[in-house]
Formats: sequence, structure tokens, C-alpha cells
Amino acid sequence: MKATTRIAATFVAVALGIPSLALAEEAFQAEAGFSYSYLKSGPARQTTAGPEASFFFDKLPAVPKDYPLEQAQFVERIGSLSATFGRMTSDLGNTRTKSSMSGVSSEYRRPDTPMIAGAGVLSSYSGNQIDARLYQASIGAYVDKTTALALDGSRIMTSTKISSGGSTFSEFTDAFTSVGVSGQHLARLSSGDHVAFIAGISRSTHEQERAAPEKNRSAFLKATYYPTRMVGLKLGGSFDRGDDSLTAGKTVEAGAKMFLTPAFSLDLDFQRFYAKARGDSDNFITIRALVRF
Repeated sequence: MKATTRIAATFVAVALGIPSLALAEEAFQAEAGFSYSYLKSGPARQTTAGPEASFFFDKLPAVPKDYPLEQAQFVERIGSLSATFGRMTSDLGNTRTKSSMSGVSSEYRRPDTPMIAGAGVLSSYSGNQIDARLYQASIGAYVDKTTALALDGSRIMTSTKISSGGSTFSEFTDAFTSVGVSGQHLARLSSGDHVAFIAGISRSTHEQERAAPEKNRSAFLKATYYPTRMVGLKLGGSFDRGDDSLTAGKTVEAGAKMFLTPAFSLDLDFQRFYAKARGDSDNFITIRALVRF
């Protein structure tokens, strides 16, 4: 009951523009909110909307003195448990389907050890057409106060059913397995501003029934510039090359995150994927609002 009252009070504080509970206590231990995304891929359209939440295993400062607020978990080395849920609507031009997705992930970090470990699973279910499940795991360590390296692995498994008249007459599965290394670094500029970098390289294998495996290589680099502790401006890019024409291409992305108060933030992200095989592009937009308490 106390937690519910506290969350409600935080929302009221944000709406009225008065100091929030997170600011008053100068710490937070959880965040929750809502996200909406829109994907355009050729004639196909897909929207996803739903809640998400994270619980941190220790309290984090709501008003950090010498680094951006968004980087609190990374700098303070605090683990977390996160969950997400969404309802998806897909429009393929002549077919409209609805599906759902849900996921949970956990990350181990401790101030007294450099070790980092994480794992998560994300599932989507359409009822009778395409089901997918994503497994992720990583292990790494801090090599400096604001620098970390990790070994990452993921596996996506999809099951596609082709039906007619209520009967399934064909079903096939695909699997995408990826292994790579990544690094994260938060730099302080001479002006006092900050820049966060995330980069990585990986190799993926696409396994299909009755077909030879296809292998691709990819690399990415993302940077977030923080002119203030409350605002982050994001820019990044990646490329994917190899046998699998489904994923080969390049991606550019941009975005911004703004804390309207230390407890309330808004995110806007845009990605454009240039497909090498198709010669066209996919657009992906995400909007997210989160409250910390």
C-alpha cells in the first residue's frame, strides 16, 4: 500500500511541477513507464505498445554531481531486474494480425567487484502464424571506473506455421545465433560535458531447415553527448555483411533523452535500416516515458 501511494504521489508531483519524491530523497530504486514503437518495412506496418519496469538492487542517486543522470547505474555498478510487455499489431497490406510479446532480464553488478553478468529472454506469440523467442547472455568486467568490456551471446528461434482451413500443413523453424564482444566508456570532456560510447563486433549464424547455414559479421558504434546531466543526444551506426541477405545492410540511428525532472524522463529514438538485398529501407521509431521512484 505504501509503495502504491508513493508511485501515485510521484506522478502527481511531475504533473504539477512540484519537487518529486525522488528529488526529495535524492535517491531512487525503481523505474516504470510506457513505450510505443512503430516499424515501417516496405508495405508492412507494425506498432507495439506496453508497459515496462525495472527494479535496482540498491539505491541510485537522483541528482549525481559529476556524471549524467542516465549513467547512474553504469557508474555506480548497480544490478537490476527488468520486465516488459507489449501488444503488437501488424498490417501486411491485405492481412492484419495481433500478437503479444513479453520479456524479463536481470543484470549483476556490484560496487565492490568489477564483474558484470546478465541474462534475459523475450518471447512473442501471434497465436497461429509466427512465434519467436530471444535468449541473451553476457559476462564481462570493469577495466576502469567508467570503462567496461563484455562477451555477448544471443539466440533467436522462430517458428512459422502455414495454415489453411484451420489445419496446419507446413511448419518450419529458423535460428539466429550471435557471439561477439562489446565495450562501454563514459568520458568527461575538458568543458565538463560527457560523452558515452558503446561499440561492439559480432558474428552471427542463420540456421534454416533444409538449407546450409549462413554466416554474417557485424559491427556497431553509438555515442551519446550530454550537454547537461539531464539531456543526452544519441547518434550511431552499424553494418552487417555476409551470406544472409535477410540481415545484410547498414543502420543509422539518432535520438534524444531528456529528464524533465530527476524522476521523469522522455525518450525518442529513430532507426533506419538500409537493406542491401532489397535496395530499400526500414524505419523504426520508439517513444518512451519513464518515472523513477
